[in-house]
Amino acid sequence: PPPPVGGRGAGGRPASDVGACRWRCRRLAMVAHDEDSEDLPVRPELVRQLSTFAEEIEHENLLDAIEGDKAQEGDNEAAGKRRSCGLPAFVHSREAETNFANILQRMIERTLRPEAPKTSLEKLAARIRIFEDHTFKFKLGTEGSATFSECRSTQFRRLRAAAGIAEEEYMKSLCSQPFKGHSGQGGKSGALFLKSQDDRYILKTIEEHEFICLKDILPNYLLYLEENRSSLLSRFYGAYALTIGRVTLRVVVMNNCLRGEQCQIYDLKGTTEDRWVDPSLHAVLKDNNFSPHVMLFDAAKVQQFRAAIQDDAEFLESCGLMDYSLLVGVASEPPVGDGDGAAARSEPGLAVHHGWLRTGDGSPEPRFFQFGIIDYLQRWTPKKVAAHWMKKFTIGCINEIDTEPPHVYCARFYKYFTTKILPAAA
Repeated sequence: PPPPVGGRGAGGRPASDVGACRWRCRRLAMVAHDEDSEDLPVRPELVRQLSTFAEEIEHENLLDAIEGDKAQEGDNEAAGKRRSCGLPAFVHSREAETNFANILQRMIERTLRPEAPKTSLEKLAARIRIFEDHTFKFKLGTEGSATFSECRSTQFRRLRAAAGIAEEEYMKSLCSQPFKGHSGQGGKSGALFLKSQDDRYILKTIEEHEFICLKDILPNYLLYLEENRSSLLSRFYGAYALTIGRVTLRVVVMNNCLRGEQCQIYDLKGTTEDRWVDPSLHAVLKDNNFSPHVMLFDAAKVQQFRAAIQDDAEFLESCGLMDYSLLVGVASEPPVGDGDGAAARSEPGLAVHHGWLRTGDGSPEPRFFQFGIIDYLQRWTPKKVAAHWMKKFTIGCINEIDTEPPHVYCARFYKYFTTKILPAAA
């Protein structure tokens, strides 16, 4: 039955609304997550690419076996990078990246543009299909096969609809032109990043535990974003898995929350452990780099940002998540075609805000800001608990550590931004 009425919930919302949302989440989570499999005919050139990719993976597996003893003798870091996010090391070469990107693009296009049912029975099956995961099998010559899975298709379609993204528009952005922005330097994870030509979407490889986490929280995540268009959470719009041999590559499609040229980008957690980056590297900076700065906005915007950060952090806490950060883009001019705020933009989570950046006791300088909460698929696992207690009484004596329980991480995250997002003087 629906929850009782009365009281207040997270972010000041009525408890009846919060409870009703959770009740609907439980009902949505009961939707069947079965797998629908079918053999998929593909063009000969794509079969050749898949076959070549499979041969490269098998060759890499052989190298892993040969170098296994070396890894045990002390090359553990290199061995870890080799299998980061399920990616063999060779995928980070430019030629292999391009090959993988083309395969991925064609597979996504196939899932977004299914063949029209021909018989009346096929049309009936298409109307009543309730399966959420669709797995397509590919023949690789006379021996071997590959599979491509589109995960939770109905729920991701609802997420795109909630953001005002038409399916034709989504497919055009992802599939009409080759991906760009290839990068094998996805922070500590070593993830592979791809970007659509129009800069609207980012495709990122993730680890298995993150992939499972996303599928687990998806019902709650969907309803939360349907009801909170002003949320700063980066949006996931698709999740796919390509399996060749013994290797599975897991990819998510996200909105690009920082568009246009940025003077600087900061990744802020509210912690001080390992949060300094040498500015001469021209990389994403972190909390200790940002320590002398504060962001100034009109009082109404300050209240809006703080409420959004609090609501988002409390939602992530309710999902048992931690170790997320706020990505802040700072520009001296607004991106081409954008104005102050997001009123003119239909897609949520992509606001450009005019404000001021003050450094120390200096005079505030006008800037344009973009925000997005990212990297929130980390659960409070036994591994994180162990890391917490190892750090707490060592580096935790002088630094704010990042491995804190979700409720502590949530409170600290919100508190930090109450000191960094301030009202401008009248």
